[in-house]
Amino acid sequence: MKPIVFVHIPKTAGTSFRQGLDYFFGKKKICLDYGVNSAKTSSIVKSWVESERDGWHFANAFNRQGYQLLTGHFHSTKYANIFGVGRMITFLRDPVQRVVSEYNHLVKNSDHEESFQSFYRRPENINRQLRLVGRKSWAEFGFIGFVESYKESLRLLNRKFNINIPYLHKNINKNKTVESCMLSIGQIEELNSLNAEELEFYNRARFQFDWRLRLINAKVGYVSGSVTSFEAGKLKGWAIAENLHEAVLIQARMGGNVIAECKANEYRPYFKAQEQGRGGFVGFSLEIDRDIKINTVECVVAATGQPLLNNVS
Repeated sequence: MKPIVFVHIPKTAGTSFRQGLDYFFGKKKICLDYGVNSAKTSSIVKSWVESERDGWHFANAFNRQGYQLLTGHFHSTKYANIFGVGRMITFLRDPVQRVVSEYNHLVKNSDHEESFQSFYRRPENINRQLRLVGRKSWAEFGFIGFVESYKESLRLLNRKFNINIPYLHKNINKNKTVESCMLSIGQIEELNSLNAEELEFYNRARFQFDWRLRLINAKVGYVSGSVTSFEAGKLKGWAIAENLHEAVLIQARMGGNVIAECKANEYRPYFKAQEQGRGGFVGFSLEIDRDIKINTVECVVAATGQPLLNNVS
């Protein structure tokens, strides 16, 4: 099995998922990267990544020592060129709930004396989930689950990678300094304003998750994909079907009517390098009338109606 990379966003998947990983993979098969100064971080991470910065040597050491999963609090770009974004997974959590949980964790375990308001205003705590996953690469992630739908997320994750991480429910921290229900309207509004980018990201990722769940329940395959640009009358993007080698048929629709369609079979060197989907032949270019307002056009998978992410500004 190709390695899986779990981008562990603080206060998301929690104890239940980490213990599930240990149970399925075994601790000896899991490589940890929680920073060069952390006692938990595996020696090969400190040696190759933090010292020599040699990804090729790191990948070889990783495979030689029999690791199957890499996890830790790191930005996805740190390992994207080594393992590929398509092998990356993560869990998201409601942005307000997550920052409250992280603050409570610090107060409980680190004698943190900073006020909650000061904590959530710090730049490093704003849009944190989005920054760790990556503004440009999150659509390419192998899987994004949600804490609020943990059981369903685990089922979809196991199906996606043909693994069997068990569902373990562990107790959560009941001694909380700050409760979400205690926040003032002003604090909630400020948190939502500060994390506006993350809220949009969270909602878009959740929309795709709900489609994945719907299609799996209907025993129909999910398609990862995105519309990336509109130039010279061509709406371009990429689409990769899970567990299928056939090119995906993509349709451009406006007002429910099909105005263009084509297969996602154009060569994209980036996806070839990432070892994703059909050797890189996953791109599409839809011919669109230049007079059409592009924000009125929706690109969907022809077979299911699943909308692709639209990243055209």
